[in-house]
Parts: sequence; structure tokens; C-alpha cells
Amino acid sequence: MTVATTSHLEATVDHSHPNDIFIDAGGLQVEQATLVIDGDSTLNGAHNGSVCVHNGTLTIVQGATHNGSLAVQPGAQVAIHGAQNGSLTIGADATGEVRGAQNGSVHVDAGGVLRVAVGGRLAGSLSVAGLIENAGVRGGTVTKYGGTVIDLPGSTVKEPQVGANGAKIFHW
Repeated sequence: MTVATTSHLEATVDHSHPNDIFIDAGGLQVEQATLVIDGDSTLNGAHNGSVCVHNGTLTIVQGATHNGSLAVQPGAQVAIHGAQNGSLTIGADATGEVRGAQNGSVHVDAGGVLRVAVGGRLAGSLSVAGLIENAGVRGGTVTKYGGTVIDLPGSTVKEPQVGANGAKIFHW
């Protein structure tokens, strides 16, 4: 994993960052600290584990992959051009743009905005207190907490197929 940071700013942290717990090939428990982003940063390659963006913009470039939860704090930004595999939380007054793939649940706080560009994908359940604008494709349940989901002209909303056992399955 490569994360390049172009600036460093002090952030006021009003939350904690519990360690991620991984089980290695030998069955041992390994703890890893959350990657905290303070300033404009770029993710190249792959990163496994939680990421919290305190301020600035985190860009996940095309071809890069983040596997783990991603939290974007108030006033910060994320641009997903590659793949984000895990939950995504967009805080109040935070913004996100998906040009690649967001595979996992999404929560947008009141005042937060997530935009999905043409060619972008949201694959997972949505909990929306803020705004999601979709020009790409999305699929998954939507729960609104006073928020809005706008499917722009040309966008796609995938519907699940019902499997033999009655389970709802999305085919991407």
C-alpha cells in the first residue's frame, strides 16, 4: 500500500479509532491501527484495514483497492476512482465522489453528499440522512432518515433476482 500525503493539518478528533483485528494464516490474532488521514492523500495499490479521513481529500486512484471501513469526517472529502470494499460513512458537511466501485453499505449523515458519476457503482445498502446523487448504477436496499436519493437521467437502479431458496441476489 502506498499513501502519499501532500499536506498535514491538525484535526480536532471527537471520536476514537479502535484497532482492527485480523487472524493471520497461523491462526494468531493481529491488531492493526486505523489509518488516519490528515490532509490531501492518495491511495495507490491496496490497503487492508479501516481508514478515517479527518480533513482534506483522500483519493483512491483507478486500479487501487481499499478493503475495510472508510469514514469521512465532517468537512473532509473522498474520491473513489478505484475500488472501496467495505462500509463507507460520509459525515455531516463531508463529500464523496464514486467514479469506480463502492462495494458495501453506505451511510450519509445529514448535510453529507455522495455523488456517483457515470460509470460509478454503489453495491450495497444505503442509509441516507443527507444526499446521494446517482448518475451511475446502484443496487441494494435504501433506508431514508430524512435524506434524499436522486437517480439522475441515464442512471441505473439494479433490482435483485430471487434465488431458488428465496434469497434476493444482485448480479453485477
